[in-house]
Amino acid sequence: MTVTYVACAPWRIAWAERENERRQRAYRDATDAWLHRDDHLVRLRIEAASFLGCTQPRTGLPVDLYDDELVFRVLPVATLVEAEARHVPGLPTPGPCDLADTADEVLPAGLRAVGTGMAVVTSHRVAFAGGGRRREWRYADLLGMAHHPDVPVTLLHDNCRLAGLLVPASAAVNFRFYLTLAATEDRAAVTGQVDALLAAHRATPPEPLPTVAPADAPLSAVRPDRRALAVAAVATVVFAMLGPGAVGPPQAGPLRRAEAATIVPVRNSAVIGPLRAPAILAPPNPAMPTRPAEPARPPKAGPVRPAAPAVAVAVPLPTSAPVPSTVSVPLSVPVPSVAPGPSVSVTPTPTPAPTDPATAAGPVVSPPTPTAQAATTTPNPATPSP
Repeated sequence: MTVTYVACAPWRIAWAERENERRQRAYRDATDAWLHRDDHLVRLRIEAASFLGCTQPRTGLPVDLYDDELVFRVLPVATLVEAEARHVPGLPTPGPCDLADTADEVLPAGLRAVGTGMAVVTSHRVAFAGGGRRREWRYADLLGMAHHPDVPVTLLHDNCRLAGLLVPASAAVNFRFYLTLAATEDRAAVTGQVDALLAAHRATPPEPLPTVAPADAPLSAVRPDRRALAVAAVATVVFAMLGPGAVGPPQAGPLRRAEAATIVPVRNSAVIGPLRAPAILAPPNPAMPTRPAEPARPPKAGPVRPAAPAVAVAVPLPTSAPVPSTVSVPLSVPVPSVAPGPSVSVTPTPTPAPTDPATAAGPVVSPPTPTAQAATTTPNPATPSP
């Protein structure tokens, strides 16, 4: 049984499309560079076989030309370099012309730049002028030319101090070719060298890369949906650690227990009694209409029993530690007003306990009033004394 269709994940299909497009673009770039190099070598092959030099220009050059002197190459920008010592390891030695492309323009160790100016290659010499420096190399005095394989610098060995020229990387191949063509007397050797380079170049054309299928996508490929998953995971961790305020402005919600308003009713006895547990008030619900707080109803007063005459003594609350009847709440939370509870004051009697069972029930308790201040009881003048 042959499977003709395999369902693949969307991210695999997207990866295959991107990879195939990248490979096609790389193949087109390599083909363009290969064709450009081929055209350049073909032109050099023609120049090696037929070019004999130019009679123009003859003005604006760093040297005065002789009548029989021809111009092979003019470099508007070039740098004069010199060796720091007589023998420097790592520098190129004289050899055949190297027509390979170079990109790095950093001087190798052992060389230093002296000046920048114009250089010209003629049928008799190489001349440089610029930066207050002038230098000239005649072909009859040259011991050899050394071309650096990675840096576009050419050292011209003669009986003087070792020096050379650093040219732009884009002009390095043409400068070396025309310098070799002007300095040599065997043009056939130069032509044969260019032919060898052209044959080797045409033997290695760029090859298109094979296309890939969605099933070839590696597990390490970047999936588009992983970004959303990563963002969601980070948001979840931040929300769990810092709370809702970490991902947005704080919103109104139920009050915490510490922020809720509390009202503590205080009841006075002979001595200040224990306080009741604070009542927790929930914030009003904006969706439901709020009703006004009902005033506190005083407890029903029972029948007042006759009591023995006693002197009413008011027991004031201690002023060193006043106990408020209510506790303030934050201004941002609306708290409904609640009437304070009634307060009761008890007046002790200094007389001995009566023997009459009708008066042995205790002191007289006056009905509570809806005021927040403590009240004292007074003897009833209508009650006969025993």
